[in-house]
Amino acid sequence: MRPFTAVSAVLLTAVLAGCAGSGPDVPEESAFAEGTCRTAAPDVRAVGQSLPELGEGGRVDPQVRDALREAQDRLDALADGAEPALRPALTDLVQKIGIVRIRADGNTYEPQFGDGLTSSYAQVVQLCTGAGAAG
Repeated sequence: MRPFTAVSAVLLTAVLAGCAGSGPDVPEESAFAEGTCRTAAPDVRAVGQSLPELGEGGRVDPQVRDALREAQDRLDALADGAEPALRPALTDLVQKIGIVRIRADGNTYEPQFGDGLTSSYAQVVQLCTGAGAAG
């Protein structure tokens, strides 16, 4: 039997990462259109990175709750001044983050709330990175 090598560790990590890909795609900041989208990119990305960490119900890790709170605060500040094509989607994302946070803070989080947040996140990403980006 051959010893476990660094190459084996890298391959195992890659395989496990491929299996764990249950979250949405999180585009790089450079993929976001200039303007409000680019300004919002770090927080939109933080939301996307938090989605797989929400779990199946009940308690949500305090670090995930903190990341969502910080992203929500900054996105809320941007939403009012966002371009008209982006404003409704950004406002919806802020509201969906709030729903998840309220339920997570009360230890009553359920996956359906994460599903709603995932849909809102996907809509903002589409608007900000897709062909019809609202910059």
